Amino acid sequence: MPARRGEQWNESETWRDAWTLRACRRLSTLGEVNQTPNYHTNIGFTADSEFLVFWTLRENRGAFCKVEVATGEITQLTEAVADYGFCAHIQGGPYPRMCLAPRTRWLVYTGERSLHAVQLDTLEERTLIADTGPWELGYPSVSGDENRVLLPLSTLHPEIAAGTRVTRHYFDHFADGRGMQLRLASLPLSGGDVSDVWREDGCRSFHAEYSPTDRDLLLLDRDFPPRYWSGGDGHTTRIWSLRPDSNTLTELAARNRDCSHTHAVWSFDGERVLYHGRNRRERGWILGVCTPGGEVLREYDMPDAPHYGHVSAMAGREALLLDGNVSDNLLVWLYFDAELPRIEVIAEHNTEWGSLPGQTTHPHPLCSPDGRWISFNTTQKGRSDVAVVRV
Repeated sequence: MPARRGEQWNESETWRDAWTLRACRRLSTLGEVNQTPNYHTNIGFTADSEFLVFWTLRENRGAFCKVEVATGEITQLTEAVADYGFCAHIQGGPYPRMCLAPRTRWLVYTGERSLHAVQLDTLEERTLIADTGPWELGYPSVSGDENRVLLPLSTLHPEIAAGTRVTRHYFDHFADGRGMQLRLASLPLSGGDVSDVWREDGCRSFHAEYSPTDRDLLLLDRDFPPRYWSGGDGHTTRIWSLRPDSNTLTELAARNRDCSHTHAVWSFDGERVLYHGRNRRERGWILGVCTPGGEVLREYDMPDAPHYGHVSAMAGREALLLDGNVSDNLLVWLYFDAELPRIEVIAEHNTEWGSLPGQTTHPHPLCSPDGRWISFNTTQKGRSDVAVVRV
């Protein structure tokens, strides 16, 4: 049977990476699915870099956990439940949406139509939104001062909202954007009234990430029809900075206008935005760095980079942290401190991309605030685990 809330155990194992001989620890070795938060900046490790949060699915019941990365000691934070916080028809697989406030150590996470939080040390629990209503939930984000929580909400697929069988992709239902709406819901992390700080018709979003240093600045994905997150309208930039207090949007366009942005994140200091995207006209990927005001500082066209992947922020290095693009099996740093990029191998992540539903197999590397640890998900033989490498 799955463990209970508050139980502790250790199931970890260690090894040396075959490429770099760096010390690695597989923090989970049991269960069907084990997952860290997504690729956003500073949302997985505590501020002292000692603990990492993750979600585990065991015997069809899911629970949130923290783990001491140096030892592998796991503490279960919530009771294991069958309603573990995702809609399979929408998200395509078990990938709950979570975000850690690293200093106050509150883990914010979604249910299928709700938003909750649990404190890592006391295990105190809060229900922040009991029922969001018929909206599709994006990834929560906690402000840099850790006082506010933001939750993107987009119009729910009408067949799912009606409880009927899904017969058409939402791309077809909302092909012209009519009926699609984006809301950015905001509320105190301590709990309280919910207000919308942004609304937009004909657009949707999963990702609205607070700046680490500016409580009134967001990095916002704006997904437009007909292809939404997988290509938008074919010409509008996907990533923007948003100041909700003044309703100010700033386009963060790539220097190469054929870049179809896929992922973008803040640097740890909040001074830069790191991004990558597919080249619409040519093969390969474009990787870059810009300011929140839209000035491109570095941009590299890499037509021979054939692989899907993600870009994450790295503390203490002028480098993008990649799990794909240049390799489908290696975590690498791509340094942007010169006109020509330089690549350094960190470790193998050994994930079997696409072998489980949805994003379960995506490595989604995260760097600890002190730059000592990088976490990643790894999938083999039909199950996924959480691991860390000491750098």
